[in-house]
Amino acid sequence: MFIKQLKKIILLLHRYLGFVLSLLFVIWFISGFVMMYVSYPTMKYHQRLQQLPAVNMDQCHLSAKQAITAAQLTDTVTIIRLGMLLNRPIYRIVTQKNKHLAVFADNGELLPEVDTALASQIAQAFVGGRSRPASVEKLTQIDQWMAAHRSQGYLPQVYRFKMDDLEKTYVYVSIYTGEVVQMLNARQRFLAWLGPVPHWIYPTVLIRNRPLWSQVVIWVSLIGVIMSLTGIVMGFIRYKRKKKQSIAFSPYKKPWFRYHHYTGFVFGIFIFTWILSGLFSMSPVDFGPDSGKILEEHKRLSGGPLNTSAFTLSPAQAWNVFKPLLTVKEIQLIQVLGKPYYLAYQDYHHTRLLAADQADGLPFDIFSSNALTEQIQTFQPGQAIQDTVVMNSYDNYYYSRTYEKRLPVLRIRMNNPEKSWYYIDLKTGQLALKHEKGSRIERWLYHGLHSLDFGFLVYKRPLWDTVMWLLLFGGLLVSITGLVLTGKWIKRKAKKISS
Repeated sequence: MFIKQLKKIILLLHRYLGFVLSLLFVIWFISGFVMMYVSYPTMKYHQRLQQLPAVNMDQCHLSAKQAITAAQLTDTVTIIRLGMLLNRPIYRIVTQKNKHLAVFADNGELLPEVDTALASQIAQAFVGGRSRPASVEKLTQIDQWMAAHRSQGYLPQVYRFKMDDLEKTYVYVSIYTGEVVQMLNARQRFLAWLGPVPHWIYPTVLIRNRPLWSQVVIWVSLIGVIMSLTGIVMGFIRYKRKKKQSIAFSPYKKPWFRYHHYTGFVFGIFIFTWILSGLFSMSPVDFGPDSGKILEEHKRLSGGPLNTSAFTLSPAQAWNVFKPLLTVKEIQLIQVLGKPYYLAYQDYHHTRLLAADQADGLPFDIFSSNALTEQIQTFQPGQAIQDTVVMNSYDNYYYSRTYEKRLPVLRIRMNNPEKSWYYIDLKTGQLALKHEKGSRIERWLYHGLHSLDFGFLVYKRPLWDTVMWLLLFGGLLVSITGLVLTGKWIKRKAKKISS
């Protein structure tokens, strides 16, 4: 009797949860196809570098220390970048309290809030003069395309320009630093509405309330997991074989029920793991490592707060050293192991370093791994290093399907209880990634199960595409048959009510 009641409960759970989520599952699988090739349109650092003009430091007369003094800053400075604002060199500074400001490097003038006229010139220059602003709006809260910039200090005030080009480009200019922080065209917006926006349940009304959006995704995913699991159980309960027949037999006589049973039987496990991995993308369980500890390790690797007094070599001198080697788009002031360096970018992968406390220093490509390894050892006193390796190719944890992550990196594996793994970007000397036992498990639970980012598969295109298409198509078939059954059920109920 108990088993019979349990089966009934499982059946009702699957049926009614399916009625609620069948359309969303169809949307999830269709958008999943799109997301294989389209990401959320956020202008990344290397994309911004491509649009920037080469810097000209001939008129850079102020040191970083003088710029901070001119800005009357009392908060700790965490980031200093040196670039151009139209034809003038400018320091762009970020403080520990995430305040963004800019100081002209030619005369020490603090950049006031950028007005519409200046922002319009910046937007036009960023697109190479190929188009002009057709309209402008001053945003005081995030719109659909600024969600990724929520915590980056550019908001609450950004200008959004609609350009007069055929691509219907949007260009976003920060009021505080006078730089373009986002750019996207109509095609990117359209594809985002087909892919990331529905897939992540990411409409503006939700993403403006991050905690609410997070809870919505977690609970919808959890309900989807329960629905998938009950469907798998029901598939086995309903599974039968005819005597002297080896082919699986469904008891359902009606075609759509039978289609749903068969497709669910074949692809049910994939659907369950796919939705479960989507749930883990929201980190409902804290797998670590501790974010506060990582921040502290970042500081220790740099050698403490950025000491601008140590930059005795002027930016103009550094630029003259870099010029024969790179088309310099931006120069960052960084500190590694307590020593100051200029880091020049041509693009994300073409960089050079220069010691900023030496008048006769030579530019170099990467930091030595020995000193960095010794510093990481101090993070784990009393714990031995298991091994170190300079990686010139990706492993299963530091990787990128689009090859965007920089190489080489220094990987240091510790023999501590947490089994910590550190990945240090040798082109910047910064901690690029840290993993522990828990976070490595989470990596497989999320990316492994959701995107099939397995090393033996993900770089073997089009094999990865073929496998993903097959599984997503199977999941879509199950979802469509479930949606049809939902429609038929609603139609029957409506007919009963009307009669």
